[in-house]
Amino acid sequence: MKQQSVKDVKAEVYAVQQVYVYRRHRLEIEPYWGFTLNDQFVSHPAPGASINYYITNVLAVGVNGNVYAGLNQDSDFNFENRRATRLAVPLTEYSWGANANFTYVPVYGKLAGLGDFIFSYDAYVVGGVGLINTRPIAVIDPDNRNFDYKSKLDFDVGIGLRIFLNRWFAVNLEVRDYIYNEQLESLTIAQDPTDKNTWYDDKTHITNNVQAQLGVSIFFPFSWDYRLPK
Repeated sequence: MKQQSVKDVKAEVYAVQQVYVYRRHRLEIEPYWGFTLNDQFVSHPAPGASINYYITNVLAVGVNGNVYAGLNQDSDFNFENRRATRLAVPLTEYSWGANANFTYVPVYGKLAGLGDFIFSYDAYVVGGVGLINTRPIAVIDPDNRNFDYKSKLDFDVGIGLRIFLNRWFAVNLEVRDYIYNEQLESLTIAQDPTDKNTWYDDKTHITNNVQAQLGVSIFFPFSWDYRLPK
């Protein structure tokens, strides 16, 4: 109690506090790093970026893109097991992805941390449509098969959390699911293994690329003026 009694008292209190981070008519640029959560055989790390423009304080339109080329990783453990047991599952690698999105911010508020420091945060949902460029990894007949990348229509949905360090800079954590139809490698080898028409499975498969994205958000302009008094 003695320590608390010597602290300065902020006597000025407002009945209605101003919004700490006002998003309306501001541009958000978010570079991030993404990594796969649901593929135990191949990892798909990717640098990416989002650009969003807030039409209102809670609704934004924007685009985002991921670059996977050269970063897909089939582990040595999987390779050794395939060679030793002659058992394999069809695998896929990604080249790039791009989506147009809507973002809605239903929750925002404050939390205390690091002593007396107050963090502002918001939670949002995002969804949209776009393209993802993928191809099968030849594991059933790698000696003869060499697949080309193809672009597929995808839909993305996700949730995210932003913690603001000031009025224009925030740290982001987001989980997003990119959903699309994938054509996998055929599990059987035809009499003529060089016939490309026999390389693909007859059916397409709904594929979920669940990706965690850790990044930072920068809002432009950096500051603004309230038109109404406190």
